Amino acid sequence: MTDPTLASANRHPAPDPVKLASQFAEWTRGETPVGRMLANLKTGRLPEVLAAAVDGPRPEAVAALTAHWEGWEQGITVPLEVAEGLRNAGLEAFLADPTEG
Repeated sequence: MTDPTLASANRHPAPDPVKLASQFAEWTRGETPVGRMLANLKTGRLPEVLAAAVDGPRPEAVAALTAHWEGWEQGITVPLEVAEGLRNAGLEAFLADPTEG
């Protein structure tokens, strides 16, 4: 039988798009270095938010955001280019409402 305290310790809270948007906005305002912002988005589970939205009403926007994110994850795009790509692809608007059409 599994120890319930261990099971609950392994659960993560659901990704919070509002918090992710706030962390991204800190970078756009110059308050957070680009590398820290990308790390915050990763630990905040942006990839999960993007994956959950693939079949949503804005597949083109999700595909563009995912492409920029994957460039960083795979180490083929430098952090500043990734951040600028996410900004230009509308990450802030997407995070404001990932289900909006």
